[in-house]
Parts: sequence; C-alpha cells; structure tokens
Amino acid sequence: MTQRIVSLGFLATAVVVLAQAFAIPQGSGYQAVAPRGFPLLVGVGLAVVAVIGVVQAFRAPVVKAADGDEEETTHWPSVLMLLAALAVYALLLSPIGYWQATTLFFVAVARVLGSRRLVRDLLVGLVLALATYFLFDRLLGITLPPGLIRLAF
Repeated sequence: MTQRIVSLGFLATAVVVLAQAFAIPQGSGYQAVAPRGFPLLVGVGLAVVAVIGVVQAFRAPVVKAADGDEEETTHWPSVLMLLAALAVYALLLSPIGYWQATTLFFVAVARVLGSRRLVRDLLVGLVLALATYFLFDRLLGITLPPGLIRLAF
C-alpha cells in the first residue's frame, strides 16, 4: 500500500512540475535552450519514472502477514543511513568540493546498499563525480564548488 501511495505522489508531483514548467514565459528571439527547457526535461523524466512506479505498484501482489496486515518491506535502518549520508554530503559539498564530496557520497551509499568492494566503489564514484563535474562546470559553465583540491585541467 505504501508503494502505491508513494508512486501516486510522484505522479502528482510530475503533473505539478510539468504545469509549472509550461507556465514559464518564453523569451523573445532565438535561444539555444529556452527557460522552460530544463524544467520540462525534469518533469517528463519524473513523469516517466512515476508511471513506471505506478504500474509496478498496482501490478505487484499485496503481501499479507499472518495477522492480515500488510507486511512491512522497508528496511528503515538503511533509509536512515542514506538520509544521514545525504545530510553529510550537503554539509561537505562547499568545504571539500563537489567531486570530492560526491565521490565520498557514492562510496557511502554503495556501502549502505551492501557493497563491500571499497576500491571499486571509490573508482566508480570518482569517475562519475569527475564526469558530472566536467559536464556542468566546464561544458555548461555552471560553477560547482572546487573545494580543497582544484583540478588543473
């Protein structure tokens, strides 16, 4: 039941995001990316994922416990550890820098989700963090916190 409520909530959020995106006025003249371009992209992506979630939630059988109540399948300690990792990530982002904090966040999330391969997690986290850093900071011109170790290139 909880999965159904959450998936419907995401679908409602997608509708609101799309409605608000269409409410953004278009500027005059030619623009490579209009002001509503990114919000529309986010809204469509959210809508696609929400529809998939709704379909899965309503297709899956409801698991009943012995007493007739729905069985809880959420592992709350993991949820709380992920929220703590996200809070630490938000606190570390400016002081130590985007790509450094993102690498550490990836490793922490991988650990919470069960990975025990530290070197692999560090390498994958570093590659993903550097790729997104270069995409946003260097290619799109969106400044991200460089942190303690500034990249030479």
